[in-house]
Amino acid sequence: MARPNPPARPVGPEFAFLLLLLLLAAVPSEAANAVSVDVGAVYASNEGTSIDPALGTIRGKLQSMFNYTSYRMLDRKRRSLAVGETGEFELPGRRSMRATPLPAQGNKVRLSIQISEGQRKLLTTTIGLSRGGMVLVGGPTHQSGVLILIISAE
Repeated sequence: MARPNPPARPVGPEFAFLLLLLLLAAVPSEAANAVSVDVGAVYASNEGTSIDPALGTIRGKLQSMFNYTSYRMLDRKRRSLAVGETGEFELPGRRSMRATPLPAQGNKVRLSIQISEGQRKLLTTTIGLSRGGMVLVGGPTHQSGVLILIISAE
């Protein structure tokens, strides 16, 4: 003789919330695959001794990594890119930078970077950083100094 099934219990709010969390975790979101790439172009030279207030949070890093007396933010651009999507960033001096987010694990970001001046490629590399981190790239000459690129990704 078969036993009757016990009466169904109502689903409590704790279970419903847990189920919702599990469903959200199982579905990859577009936001998880999007990378916000921020590129700042800094003009560094030995003309004067001023440091642009916009560079206040990384002032010490610039001075410890580069031997210049003056730093000025020339431009800053941000783009949201999907993994595999290439974004182009115009740089001072008729230069450009192409950035393509690559697949990465966890809280990491990998970017394929290509810096060009016209048809001439100046740099091709892949950088890896933690989301929210930044990389400083001492770059090509500009006027009587150099460009320093601040590349960050979230």
